[in-house]
Amino acid sequence: MQISAIILYGTNGKRRILPFNIGSVNIITGKSKTGKSVIGDIIDYCFGGSSCNIAEGFVREHVAWYALQLVHNDEYLLIARENPPHGQASTNSCCYLMGAKNIPNDLTGATPIDNSGLEKMLSSKLGISENIFNPPENQSRLPLSANIRHSLYYCLQNQDEIASQKFLFHRQAEPFMAQAIKDTLPYFLGIVSENALVLESERTLLKRESTVLRKSIDEVEQLKGNGLDRATALLSEAKEIGILPEDIQIDLSDYESVRNAMSIVCNWEPNDISTTGMDRISLLQSQLSRTQNEIDQIGIDVRNTEEFLGQVRDYSTEVEHQKSRLESIGLFEQIDFDPTHCPLCSKTIDSPLPGAQDIRDSITSLSHRLESVSHDRPALRKHLDQLKNKRQDLINQSQALQVQINAIYDENKEALRLKDLNVRRGRVVGRISLWLESVVISDNMADRRARLAEIESRISEINSILDINEIEERKQSIINRISTLMYQWAKNLDLEHSEFPYRFDLTKLTVMVDRDRPVPLQQLGSGSNWLGCHLITLFALHTFFIQNNRPVPGFLFLDQPSQVYFPPETDDQNVDSQEVRKIYDFVFERIKELAPNMQIIIVDHADINEKRFQDSVVEKWWDGTKLVPLDWA
Repeated sequence: MQISAIILYGTNGKRRILPFNIGSVNIITGKSKTGKSVIGDIIDYCFGGSSCNIAEGFVREHVAWYALQLVHNDEYLLIARENPPHGQASTNSCCYLMGAKNIPNDLTGATPIDNSGLEKMLSSKLGISENIFNPPENQSRLPLSANIRHSLYYCLQNQDEIASQKFLFHRQAEPFMAQAIKDTLPYFLGIVSENALVLESERTLLKRESTVLRKSIDEVEQLKGNGLDRATALLSEAKEIGILPEDIQIDLSDYESVRNAMSIVCNWEPNDISTTGMDRISLLQSQLSRTQNEIDQIGIDVRNTEEFLGQVRDYSTEVEHQKSRLESIGLFEQIDFDPTHCPLCSKTIDSPLPGAQDIRDSITSLSHRLESVSHDRPALRKHLDQLKNKRQDLINQSQALQVQINAIYDENKEALRLKDLNVRRGRVVGRISLWLESVVISDNMADRRARLAEIESRISEINSILDINEIEERKQSIINRISTLMYQWAKNLDLEHSEFPYRFDLTKLTVMVDRDRPVPLQQLGSGSNWLGCHLITLFALHTFFIQNNRPVPGFLFLDQPSQVYFPPETDDQNVDSQEVRKIYDFVFERIKELAPNMQIIIVDHADINEKRFQDSVVEKWWDGTKLVPLDWA
């Protein structure tokens, strides 16, 4: 899969096409701030990036859609993603157009798709098969499936990545990305078997089937017990409860005789039990429950009436007592005295005494209240008697209901006994039936055991294919092949310590030089060595990908490879040196070896006056030309 063009669809309706040649080197040379680095961000975003890393500015303000025209197996595919609205990092609006060699003026005829669907489609087109990496049991991270996004780690080198001493691959410095590279690179290298996921699924299904088979075999053996000894015990129990006649002739040493007797037991049918009056019992029990509830309620009414009657009795006694005391001083009715003076000593008092009329009114009030209480008391006693009589009637009814219920139970004792006997017989019949079924099952036990042996053999075979030791051996073999190329190319580029073996360390995701002690990338010295390590590693990986038909896009984007020799912000059009020429010669030689299966896209300040370089230049941005035309403003 390579890129034949980058297309920008402007907010003004215009279109900008940046063409590339398939299977060769494509160079865009120009001054800084012309949009060269944006090309890498567009490629990353259109290939399903979760965020648009294109910086805010002229490009983001004037482009509506970013698009790539891809070529894969001679088929054209146009994919496009909407420029996120201002203030947003991404958008889910994508579309694609199959088989269109001619780039359309707009995207009205494209098929809409979301970002997840775009990612799955590209993964499928590239040939990434179903795969999964299961972390070790002692690690908490989730299983990971390699997709098109993971393959881009080896296809892009941004300006801050191409000569880094700390990391080799695209986005490796981001959180969790290094681990994702370690988990998925074995798939892209073919270290893990291509059909590993299929084998894993097959092994899971076979283990499940073997568990079921083994369990069924164990159950049959357990049900059969000790063979005919178990059957003899069951037949004895059947005779004891009357399912089999006591005098039946059974040869307990003969399997067929035992089996025929057990078949007779399985034909047993329960006795018909006639439990007359059971419906009547339900009705009577319902009536008894209602009667007892009424008795309880009347008991509460009786208790409350008795308590109230007692309170009335105490109140009338007290009122009578007070009335008698007041009447005893009736002589005050004939005395006329001044309420403000004491009637005995005529001394003036602070609080006036009650007058004679007040005393008479008080006695009259008490007399009326006493008459009212005396009038209500006989009615309360009558109500209480009625409640007690009703309660007694209900008690008599409940006793009569209970007698009827007990009588019906006595009549059905025999039926209940038969019911219990049927239950016991049913249990014995069930166990005998289960034994017979186990014997029938045992007739094909040989087939079951043969199938179990076949399953276990296949599981062992899959285990050997997925064996961690064999995977480690394949990994070492592949890494050694890649490292051999790196060592050879390190000499060609005259990298530091190139007299010693260079190798790729998959565990640490770095380049190591095997001197008297391993020297990692970050200790190799200057920027030219770091750049060289990136190039030999990436080209060695792509060589292996291509030679082994691995599902990785066949392009490599390099942003400013000459920056380690000249400042990236230089506006000098004639950036040239022997070191830069050596780097470009190395790139041209690798493409010559890998063509037409490899494409290189380079954006750089360098503009080397050499035929092979100039023939590879697709655009020059030194005269004011930029990625987004200025007239779009």
